[in-house]
Amino acid sequence: MSAGILLSCWQLVATAQQAQQPQLPQLLSQALSEDYALARSRQSEHALTTQGNAVQSMPDPRISVGMLNVPTDGFALNEQAMTQLKMGVSQMLPRGDSVALQRDALAAKAAEHPARRDLRKAEVTRAITLTWIDIIILHNSKELVTEQLQLLDQLTTAVENNYASSSGASQYDVLSMEVLHTALEDRMESLTSAQQTAIAGLSNWLTPMQQATLSNITPNQADQRWLTSLIGQSLLPANTSALLERLQQHPLVISRNAMINVQKIKQQQVASSFDPQWEFNASYAYRQDATNNSSRADFVSVGMSVDVPLFSRKVKQAALAATVAETESLETEKRLVIQQQLSAVNQLYARYPTLHSRIKRYEQALLPLRQQHYEAALNAYTTASGNFSDVMQSHLALIDDQMKLLNLQGDMAALMTRLDYYLNPISPL
Repeated sequence: MSAGILLSCWQLVATAQQAQQPQLPQLLSQALSEDYALARSRQSEHALTTQGNAVQSMPDPRISVGMLNVPTDGFALNEQAMTQLKMGVSQMLPRGDSVALQRDALAAKAAEHPARRDLRKAEVTRAITLTWIDIIILHNSKELVTEQLQLLDQLTTAVENNYASSSGASQYDVLSMEVLHTALEDRMESLTSAQQTAIAGLSNWLTPMQQATLSNITPNQADQRWLTSLIGQSLLPANTSALLERLQQHPLVISRNAMINVQKIKQQQVASSFDPQWEFNASYAYRQDATNNSSRADFVSVGMSVDVPLFSRKVKQAALAATVAETESLETEKRLVIQQQLSAVNQLYARYPTLHSRIKRYEQALLPLRQQHYEAALNAYTTASGNFSDVMQSHLALIDDQMKLLNLQGDMAALMTRLDYYLNPISPL
């Protein structure tokens, strides 16, 4: 019976562990599925695409009807040979390639939005991941303080018993334990406040309905494994040419390329304003027969007109020079963006070796030594060959170093997250 109960319990634990999944992908899915910035970008892209379809290939023709040369002495339509009923039609042609360029400009503006959405997704992913890392580190810090409080309670009980039985403990020792206990409680309260603030910060990317589940969110074992895997990643030496190639594919750089493309089309539009604009017209004039019933011929007229840029040429040249300068400005801005990103990546690469070395030192050398030092001080105190202040100091040093290790792990996870933002901005988790 007991073996069956143990087997059932083991199966339940195994099933629960299998059911646990990292919570970060779900948070990201919720945030990105209801993100207002992404929705606005899709709506703007649809609007620009629709505007492109609404561009007319040709202006509408104009029709005119008029009575010409009607005598005012009797308004007779057949008295004068010049009197006529004239009907005409005129058609203005687009200036150069202005129609095609207008469509291209709208299509280019619409093409900016996919890159903008990719950039928004990368920024939201980075921000939520960094916040989630803080939440996990703060959760682990709280568990560490809770564990230390439990150990401190046991030590406090032993010290108070020794003090009550006059077995070597002094009032100073009891007060020292109370001071340390109070300090740890204050640290716990500070960590709780920081964790609650970080959790509340997630609401910046979640809808009010999604925010209702945030108050009970707690990192699980799958989240701890995800964090350990993220911290355990290794970096190969940086190669500038390879980094530049990767950065060229960053959504921010792609969106800058789209903006440059829009500006180049605008430059072509200004250049097309130098092309002449033609207008063709035709008319038919009807005349009544004369009063003596003699026939009068009707008139047909055709013609064309074109604008002559006598006064606007200098203005158009200045506008063209301005668009060329704006295009060069955007090109320079793109190079500046790449330079800034490359600098940020190089700084992350430069920080990685030291951070990795410190984590290894804390894990493999410093914390084991701190633990041994604390145990040795405690053993010396229990055998009346040591000072209680040494126990307190070694215990505080152990807690501080454990906290420092957690902070270093958080810094390493944040470093990897920021590096992913630059080098793998749209990679799946």
